[in-house]
Amino acid sequence: MTMHCHLDCALQGLQQLAYARIAREFHRAWSARPNGLEEPDVLVGEAHRRVLHCEQALAQLRVVFDDPRQIAELKVARALYLRMLLESAPTRLQSWSDCENLDDMPKSHLFEWISYDFEQLELSELEGSMTEEEAVSYAQAIYTLAKVRD
Repeated sequence: MTMHCHLDCALQGLQQLAYARIAREFHRAWSARPNGLEEPDVLVGEAHRRVLHCEQALAQLRVVFDDPRQIAELKVARALYLRMLLESAPTRLQSWSDCENLDDMPKSHLFEWISYDFEQLELSELEGSMTEEEAVSYAQAIYTLAKVRD
């Protein structure tokens, strides 16, 4: 398997894990509502098992990433993807407010708010964990993408 293939697999695994975590939190929040009987605890348990499965799959893939340059490339690529997702937030969230009462919020709104919060948190953690070299590479990639869009 080539390095590019490993990177793609890792990025896909990270996105699957992120989605699994979002789904787990969504099911927890939805079932915690006073009228949350629609989402039984079984769904929360299934979502948690999916998170564990994704974490195990990534742990196995982590063995392949032994070169700091590979890890840096992965971090920068994931951060760029998260930035892209966050740029789509105004469209995804539209005029919804996070001050809305959870009891009245449609499922799709709740899911998008949870996704947005998790995306922001993951990006913040990634950016905060970057080495100086990774931060430079990340800034250059952001600059390049901005120039391409102009």
